[in-house]
Amino acid sequence: MNILVLAAHPDDEAIGMGGTIKKLSKKNNIHLCVLTEGVSAQYNDKKMILERKNACKKSGKILGISNYTFLDFPDMKLDSIPHLEINKELEKVVSKFNPKIVYSPPLHDLNNDHRLVFNSALVATRPFSSSVKQLLSYECPGPVKHPFRPTVYQNIEKEFSYKLKAFKMYKSEVMKFPHPRSIKAIENLAIQRGVECSLKKAEAFQLIRNIID
Repeated sequence: MNILVLAAHPDDEAIGMGGTIKKLSKKNNIHLCVLTEGVSAQYNDKKMILERKNACKKSGKILGISNYTFLDFPDMKLDSIPHLEINKELEKVVSKFNPKIVYSPPLHDLNNDHRLVFNSALVATRPFSSSVKQLLSYECPGPVKHPFRPTVYQNIEKEFSYKLKAFKMYKSEVMKFPHPRSIKAIENLAIQRGVECSLKKAEAFQLIRNIID
């Protein structure tokens, strides 16, 4: 089965659902679509764009990602791009890869790029216009507008070490505790989500749409 993972920035996929990607990649084809270059808002050096892209591919190799699409929109400036343009680019990816399941960044946090990708995912995966049967959003650690309220949990006890290894490929993004993007905080979140559903470690998702034939 074809599964599409959308990321606003390179590293969202690893920190948000790296364990789930690793688990799903054993029996499915995983395509990662990264919408922004994820660098220009923080660094002036354009070499960092290539460095981040290479880190994404190294991370993806650990997780078992099969294919990549980099749309290279400007980091933290998706609100400067016409919504229709983003929708059309995502529709091309969905049409080309023909996924049954799509994972999107969340709507609940303060990162505007995440919210805009979520909104475009709703459009690009809409019934009658796509083959997508299930749309879920994953959790990205960081400041939030309101708490993430999971409706789906994935057991990642066996895959958690791969998640950490994959995220560590993004060397510039690994922070010191108690930052939410620190290794300890990522592990604490996995434990917290696991406790909520009687597992040792889990990743949390919100089910946005589920079409049952």
